[in-house]
Amino acid sequence: MPRRPPVVSPIREVSMIQRSRVDELWRSRDFRALIFLGVLATLTLILAIAIRGILGPFIVAGILALMLNPIVNAAERRRVPRIVAVLVLYGVLGAALAAGILFLVPLIQQEFSSLVAQGPAIASYFQDLADKEHVVSVLGVPIDLRQAYNDSVHNLPALLAGHLSSVVENVFMLVNWLFQTVLVLLVAFFLVKDAHSIRRFFKSLVPRGYRTDVHEVAAEIYGMLGAYMRGELAICALVGLVTGVAMWIVGVPYALALGIVAGVTAFIPFIGPFLGALPAVAIAAFVSQSSGKVILVLVIYFVISNVIYNFISPKVFGDAVHLSPMLIIIAFVVGGSSPTSTAISRRSRPSSRRCRRSTESWCLAIRSAMDPTRTR
Repeated sequence: MPRRPPVVSPIREVSMIQRSRVDELWRSRDFRALIFLGVLATLTLILAIAIRGILGPFIVAGILALMLNPIVNAAERRRVPRIVAVLVLYGVLGAALAAGILFLVPLIQQEFSSLVAQGPAIASYFQDLADKEHVVSVLGVPIDLRQAYNDSVHNLPALLAGHLSSVVENVFMLVNWLFQTVLVLLVAFFLVKDAHSIRRFFKSLVPRGYRTDVHEVAAEIYGMLGAYMRGELAICALVGLVTGVAMWIVGVPYALALGIVAGVTAFIPFIGPFLGALPAVAIAAFVSQSSGKVILVLVIYFVISNVIYNFISPKVFGDAVHLSPMLIIIAFVVGGSSPTSTAISRRSRPSSRRCRRSTESWCLAIRSAMDPTRTR
């Protein structure tokens, strides 16, 4: 009599199918690589949270190394030893910084000191202006400018007492700032000097089958970020230079200080141009005591910001990230701020193809492992 095959319960059969699918999924090299990247990203995030208090100088050092490394690479291609190129570059930067301290810092300090000395007179002018028309209406709501000014002046000592530190604390802050500056320079020095070794180390962490793609994508992202940061610095320097020259031409005092303020605030998205224009408008109103120069200063700032951000900036960032200036302009209009996210996410067609190919490979591996009827 033939032996009857053993009866397998439906629950056990489903369990065996699920186990086999999980085993096939785990045997997939692409899925293991995805798990590896997820674990690496999680550990990196945990480490960043644990050392977030001391992370600032290292981030600044990384940005500085990112900007200096292309110069050192260019010198290395001309058969200059890497450490020599780094030392020469640091020497040139140190000499430029020393020259700036010797020649520009006294002039800047004089302008800012004079501007601070004029602060009470400017405040008095706006107090007199508030006394003449001390009640204004904004959207139908009356606002007493005199009361607002008196409240601000009354609360100013308390605010200063709350925010200013003692002399000892200021000394410690200065020492800490010097220490962090030296730390940034040292870390950036070793990052640039040992860039090849660091690249080989991180490359060794990537599974062998993905090293070529990861290396190409990382190199393109690295070059793009460095070019973008250099472009951002160039735009801010251009804003400061043009603003300072324009204020000097129209006869607004403290043109150098106003140019520096405009260049620094150009880093701030959205409100940067507005913050940079406020001191110039206040000084123009105080000096001329008429609306003509104030309107002229507003027009100058409006023209500078629109010309640089709408015409020059798209060209600079387009060259940095290899995109058409038209796409950069669209990114400005849609994003309302800097085009970093759009530029980074749409770097170039080769990078997009590689990223898409890797993503499709991982998704196909997961789908084929979960559904054996699909072909890999």
